[in-house]
Amino acid sequence: MVPTAGVDVAGIPPETQVLLIERGDGRLVLIAPLAIGPMRFALRGGTNGLTLIGTTGDPWTLTSAAPACLVAIGDCPYTMWREAAAALAAVYPEVGLARAVRRPAMADWLGWCTWDAFYQEVDETRVMSGLESFRRVGCLPRWMILDDGWLSLTTTATGERRLADFAPDAVKFPTGLAPLIARAKQEFGLHEFWVWHAFGGYWGGADARLGFDVRDQLRRLDAAIASNPPDNADWMEQCWGDIVGTIEPKDAAAFFAGLHASLAAAGVDGVKVDNQASVEGLAHGLGGRVAMMRAYHAALEASTALNFRGNLINCMSCSNDMLYASRASNCTRTSTDFWPKRPDSHGLHLYTNAAVGGWFGEFVHPDWDSFQTTHPAAWFHAAGRAVSGGPIYIGDKPDSHDVAVLRAIALRDGSVSRCLDPGRLARDCLFHDPVREALLLKIINRNHCGTVVAAFNSHHDQGSNIAGAISPQDHPNNGVGDYVMWFHRQACAKQVSYAQRVPLSLTALEWEIATIVPLIAGTAVIGLEGLLNCGGALRSVERSNAGVHLVLADGGCLLMWHAGPVIAMLGSALLKVTSHGALKRIIVPAMGACQVDITWKESP
Repeated sequence: MVPTAGVDVAGIPPETQVLLIERGDGRLVLIAPLAIGPMRFALRGGTNGLTLIGTTGDPWTLTSAAPACLVAIGDCPYTMWREAAAALAAVYPEVGLARAVRRPAMADWLGWCTWDAFYQEVDETRVMSGLESFRRVGCLPRWMILDDGWLSLTTTATGERRLADFAPDAVKFPTGLAPLIARAKQEFGLHEFWVWHAFGGYWGGADARLGFDVRDQLRRLDAAIASNPPDNADWMEQCWGDIVGTIEPKDAAAFFAGLHASLAAAGVDGVKVDNQASVEGLAHGLGGRVAMMRAYHAALEASTALNFRGNLINCMSCSNDMLYASRASNCTRTSTDFWPKRPDSHGLHLYTNAAVGGWFGEFVHPDWDSFQTTHPAAWFHAAGRAVSGGPIYIGDKPDSHDVAVLRAIALRDGSVSRCLDPGRLARDCLFHDPVREALLLKIINRNHCGTVVAAFNSHHDQGSNIAGAISPQDHPNNGVGDYVMWFHRQACAKQVSYAQRVPLSLTALEWEIATIVPLIAGTAVIGLEGLLNCGGALRSVERSNAGVHLVLADGGCLLMWHAGPVIAMLGSALLKVTSHGALKRIIVPAMGACQVDITWKESP
């Protein structure tokens, strides 16, 4: 899934899955091809205009009619997305809405994924060394994903690797997963241990020795899909091969139930299920891609609900036949991977996730993937994850951690300061490409108390300085009035009006996060200094004529704005307050959640 911006219909690429148009009168038009009935639709531009193309993905599955696309017209994109999605779900109950489904509990805790740490060379010793490394720096994750590399595989005569057994690789995990998981939870305080597997077992599918009906399918991608190869196409070709051991849809429920029951018995708490969109090339003779995706996904969700309380990350699944089929467990990777060795990928990574989160964030809870804290672009990615609204997890190698980055995203108990919504593009970025244009990428979100606007120079070339501005107007929740804006990197606060624009200039892969809080009766409570999403640490703020009552997720340096002197209490203990004009810093020593009362008077 990659966004494109432009002014010419002919430039709309094949396989466009959602289109937003700004008309000459300023109104917006949303065109969303559907994948609900027997056909799946997508858009493409050309010299003759816009074309809507539908296919079943199977020459043996024929149909004469199917729901083709949704069209909506509005003025505010965020309102239009929400109302159009609700209208679609009302007409087609098989379409699920993200707001009706809980996020997995792990989204509120710092995680670790083994992929960028070890890739497919993961084993029991490496997992334990990774956890021990986090313990040495005093910042333990509370959940983890054992990614690709742990499964028992077989290689076919044509070179494809397929899932051969539900048990782990006996060389890498000689005692199985259960002892490893028990140690990880008991010794390192993990709340949850997740594992990876592919939608059809492994990249090359499943082996018949598992006991299910497995069909050797020749991978067939139509011309439009083939024209958009993944950005890791060479590696994918090595993994995929041409022939896939495909479990027939009628056996999907039994397959997932058997695999997941085995994992649950070992103590696994959730699964990341990869390679889902590969169904688009495997459905010939099996009822078509939409029907096959729905059968597989219904089986997957039923099994994860039974075995893992619905704990599921969908991955490589940004095809609209999946995005409209996720009913119950819909935390979904909304971009390609974090690519540590590709400098040009980092700006595009944030831009893609924020763009996809616009319309499709109504149907899935976006996951922006892991990143590494010692990478040259670590702070850039950390700032993006802080405003993503999704889970935040790390791909650090052992003994390769930047504790400052970890402390900026995680509280002392291992929870994360997470925004409430999907991170989305600001209105003035919607019809531009900030990766190629001299424009700041701006991503908006909100907390329980206030909103957030993050700005990024998403160019990777040094010397590409870009100027822009941040304003309370950037977030649709803000209305007319005065606000306090806290700038994380500058460590300063400013009082501004609703329409005031604060200038900002950023160099390549530089960033800034502004926390924006309404000024009510001369007071604004900002959040905990040092956290990238400082307002996320505020669970609630109750106001009275005499002061405010706060519920904080953790102790730390609490920032607030009030012109006069204040008195802060934690229970019966008086807290230290320092003033820098109207900006107050209040030292809250509590470990974990706490309640603070702040009162004021007009004179000392």
